[in-house]
Amino acid sequence: MKNGALNFLIGGPAGSGIEKSGQILALSFVRGGYYVFSNMEHSSQIRGGNNFLRLRIDENPHEVHVDEIDVMVALDKQTIDEHFSEVVDGGAIIYDGEVVKLPSDFKPGKVKMIDVPLKKIADEEFGNPLVVNMIALGILFGLTEFDMSVTKSVLDKIWGKKGAEIIAMNIKALENGKTIADKNWTKDFGIKMPKKKSLNNMYLCGNDALCIGAIKAGCKFVGEYPMTPSSSVLHFMAGWADKYGIVVKHVEDEIAAINSVIGAGFAGVRAIAATSGGGFALMSEGIGLASMNEVPIVVIDVMRPGPATGLPTRNGQGDLRFMIHAAQDDPVKIVLLASTPEECFEMGFKAFNLAEKYQLPVIIGYDKYLGEGYYTVPPFNKKDLKVERGELLEEKDLAKIEDYKRYLFTEDGVSPRAIPGQKGGIHRATSDEHNEYGEICEDALNRRLMVEKRMKKLEIALEELPGPEIIGEKNAEITFVTWTTSVGACEEACEILATKDVKANVLKIRTAWPFHKKETLEILKGLKRPVLVEQNYLGQLGGLIAEQTGFMIEEKVLKYDGRPFTAKYIIDNLK
Repeated sequence: MKNGALNFLIGGPAGSGIEKSGQILALSFVRGGYYVFSNMEHSSQIRGGNNFLRLRIDENPHEVHVDEIDVMVALDKQTIDEHFSEVVDGGAIIYDGEVVKLPSDFKPGKVKMIDVPLKKIADEEFGNPLVVNMIALGILFGLTEFDMSVTKSVLDKIWGKKGAEIIAMNIKALENGKTIADKNWTKDFGIKMPKKKSLNNMYLCGNDALCIGAIKAGCKFVGEYPMTPSSSVLHFMAGWADKYGIVVKHVEDEIAAINSVIGAGFAGVRAIAATSGGGFALMSEGIGLASMNEVPIVVIDVMRPGPATGLPTRNGQGDLRFMIHAAQDDPVKIVLLASTPEECFEMGFKAFNLAEKYQLPVIIGYDKYLGEGYYTVPPFNKKDLKVERGELLEEKDLAKIEDYKRYLFTEDGVSPRAIPGQKGGIHRATSDEHNEYGEICEDALNRRLMVEKRMKKLEIALEELPGPEIIGEKNAEITFVTWTTSVGACEEACEILATKDVKANVLKIRTAWPFHKKETLEILKGLKRPVLVEQNYLGQLGGLIAEQTGFMIEEKVLKYDGRPFTAKYIIDNLK
């Protein structure tokens, strides 16, 4: 425990306002000058089950949670049963003893048990049981002596449409809780969180960051069927659709989603579809269609555990191979891997340039932890962003072409592209193999040339795709080889190992396909002790590396229980 750093958990049954309470707390600390990372773990039940939200609040940025808890708000007994062992000595548990019945032999040890009749206060003083969480948050603010002056602006942002009366009631509930804490426990609690200078940072999830990049890139069509944990892409884009002139279609299923996006891309509109593994399975035939027709589209796969429905609301990294091989035969596509909100923004922008420049599907993959986790980040760097539409023809260009061939054989495999309605740009588009005009053609030589034409685009594209990156110490004793949010956990593991005089670094893979064989192998051959870290059973990234480079990573730290990595877990599982 230390001043200026707080690890918080609030838990209870689904439907008890945990996420909204966490949002209020997080935004208060962000506006109070702190960095906040939050991770929500919830069951797939609409009601019941046990949900919990972790907040890691610090003077420095973090990308992963820790298992230690300084303050817990327990809205049910299950939260205490499951997480009591994580509460540090000197930490506190805020609960209502009339609601959360603890056994008579319960031994808290050095943990402060703050028993407050939250429900009774809410009913008798406010006539509203919904303010229970606000009273509990007020106690937390009191324990840490946090200045709540910023919280009113947070409530205005979240509940402004509900009216001044609702906001005033919640502020009063917060003040009520703070008063209770000040009278009883504040002086004795070991963590103080003084208000700091505001850093003007953003607080957003990876899905939001991806959407901001897509909007900046000029995305004008969204075709999506909501699927956890990608659904907030649909919600975000719909929320900003009117302002930025975006057509957002909540379609009947993922097949309709991918086909509508292909139609938009074919018509010259920048289009996106977001889904998770199960929906991506339904999209795979459409991805092949876009590849064959050389239609630029962007698809987002926010991963969760499978197969089938799997764990709908949990975390996993099991779609790597699937994203690369979706669609039969040898579809031509680019697969990018994001590990931070900044990369979600950058890839969300760049994916559209790549899709149109090389006329193919671009897939961006990351996991639920990034998609739904909330991070404190500075404003995105937009200085060098430039929209590039590739070989997209205007009518004046077509007027100079006597015999337009949509799939013209070219040196780099990219053909000049006309869109429907342009004078002189008439061509055919079919899911069958075709000749340069788009006419169905089964000629053997033509087939070979067309396959090579499409594949040539990947060879050229590889030069501008983000390559493997070493993060941290040079000449490290241990190198963690990983992707997406496991990168953040590995970086923190390196920091912890450094305190034990062990040098460690991270090899981050950012492009899954086409693969940077030469660059990756060159790095791997110079490593002393590579350790594969990823969240799937087979070690899919390790398999891809072995397939592409011949280099086998023997030591692995794999996790496939649906829960994300912590740095401690990685270190504890090193040989």
